Amino acid sequence: MKIRHPLIKELQRKIEKTYALNTGITNIEQYIIGDKGYEEFYAKEKIRMVVNSHSGAKVLIRDAGETLKVSIYYPDELIRELESNDPRLGLHDGNVDLCASFVEELDHFLFIAQNYKQNRPFSLLELELQANVTKYLVLKYFIALQNKSIKLSKFDKEYIRYHLFYKRKYDIEDTSERKRYEDAVKFGMMYTKHIDLLPQEDRLRDLRQFSRMTCPSKIRHIQSARN
Repeated sequence: MKIRHPLIKELQRKIEKTYALNTGITNIEQYIIGDKGYEEFYAKEKIRMVVNSHSGAKVLIRDAGETLKVSIYYPDELIRELESNDPRLGLHDGNVDLCASFVEELDHFLFIAQNYKQNRPFSLLELELQANVTKYLVLKYFIALQNKSIKLSKFDKEYIRYHLFYKRKYDIEDTSERKRYEDAVKFGMMYTKHIDLLPQEDRLRDLRQFSRMTCPSKIRHIQSARN
């Protein structure tokens, strides 16, 4: 398989197409910083980190008056590893966690951009839950490329859920923060099982509706789908 496009641009297109987003972002690479940029522009500034993943990747937010400045920090080591082990050429134990972190921060960034454009508030739980769904979809996409088949086996799906959900342990002292991550995992796992049971046309419609729901509505939708 020949890689034609940068990973981040390909994933941006897939995420925006899946959820029918209109972020208005035409050159996402200008919002990406590495180690040098982080040290130079952000390390000493007062910024808000939406998420600080286990890989060190972060979404950084600065309030600049009437505008919101958002960047994604990807550590140089993470990018080097993904360049050496591009998930489009195969997803495996050696790159699955880094790939998930890469997708998570991109999804956070696009979700923030879309909601800021629409002046729509959102919660951190909603941000995490949405990212868990997106990570599941993207990892399924990579395995489908690997298998050269859009139909994944039960083993493939459980492999993804293991790395995204089952093995996750949050050693966080703040009980409310820990509960937020645990709830995002719990509801993310429930929702991915729900959409896997839907026909393709219904699945896409459900995903798009889900992405536009408020967080309480998302949770009610997930719970009602189980009944």
